[in-house]
Amino acid sequence: MERKKIEKSDFEAIISGSKDIRDYMEIDPLQGTVSFLGVRTASNPDYLVRSIYEMYEVNLNRKLAVKATEQLFRAVGLGSVGLNNFLKKLGMNLSPSEFLLLVFQLQHQQGWGAPFELVSHDEKKIVLRTRQTFESQVMKDWKMPVCGIHRGWIEGILAAITGKNWFCLETKCRANGDDYCEFVADQTEASWKWKAQAIVRGDSAITEYIEHKPIEGKVRLIDEPVVIMPRFIFTSMTNSLIKTMGEMSAGGVNYRAYMDMGRENVEYYKKMGITDPNTLADMAFTFFSQMGWFRIVAMTWNEAEKTKTITLEHTVESESFGNAGKKVCYGTAGLLAGIVEGAFGIKVRGKEISCRSKGDPNCVFEIKNRNDGNGS
Repeated sequence: MERKKIEKSDFEAIISGSKDIRDYMEIDPLQGTVSFLGVRTASNPDYLVRSIYEMYEVNLNRKLAVKATEQLFRAVGLGSVGLNNFLKKLGMNLSPSEFLLLVFQLQHQQGWGAPFELVSHDEKKIVLRTRQTFESQVMKDWKMPVCGIHRGWIEGILAAITGKNWFCLETKCRANGDDYCEFVADQTEASWKWKAQAIVRGDSAITEYIEHKPIEGKVRLIDEPVVIMPRFIFTSMTNSLIKTMGEMSAGGVNYRAYMDMGRENVEYYKKMGITDPNTLADMAFTFFSQMGWFRIVAMTWNEAEKTKTITLEHTVESESFGNAGKKVCYGTAGLLAGIVEGAFGIKVRGKEISCRSKGDPNCVFEIKNRNDGNGS
């Protein structure tokens, strides 16, 4: 099949509406190829899109599954730089909003949704609206904003053609019961302060910032080398300390060591430019939780007693030691205390008051202000 040459007049005809993508569709069923505007492509059935969302949902939740899909299609959007360069060679210098509308005009004429409307635009903000997207129809049973594909496309396309970072939110969605899907794209700096706030809010997850190269034996998190350790490491280290110095002394060493680690973790976040104490503490708690150290069940604050009570599920120690008939989470108590000290610049002591290894439903810790020079 001879490939049809695409000219400037062809894109102008599509933009004006005098032609549509059907005039540039080439199908060769014997060869199993489909081309639109000379670009090889393929159909995307409903079940393929659903499988992407459900694949992420298995390990995350629905909100983060939409976010993960957004990240996937952001990479697809970045590929639009080729089309932008081609248009420039043809003498078509479209603004970011004009280019965005053209891309979605081409995409939606292939079945990805209804036409887009440009609601408003300036150099740093673009608002788009459509009657429906493909994924808002496929995933409508989720009954929430689900257009991660389009959010990712918008961010990737704008980043590709402007060289700047963009963040897109879906403010209305047909799958959430709204009359249309609306997207607000803002040009913003990709700072760690912004990323940290997204993680704490639950709009993002640390999995986005893990670079895992198992063949090379490398794992990086937030640009720092990390290692993955099985939980029995904690049992092994603690038992070694107990043999050397006794149970109480070993618990004290673990408490001090993990307290220092909590403080240093917060200092690392401060170097990213994060200064708000609550954000620092919440970010540290969230990161350790998402890295498998524990799951946060509840946090309460008693102003009169200056005490934070933290209820956790499956701490590393309680999972490692199992039903030991006693409290075992000295390291976690120190870690929580160190995070609070580092974030708020105060002296505290951490104490485990309930423990799953002792038979309690959860591990519960009290982090209390102290004015003396004593430890826990």
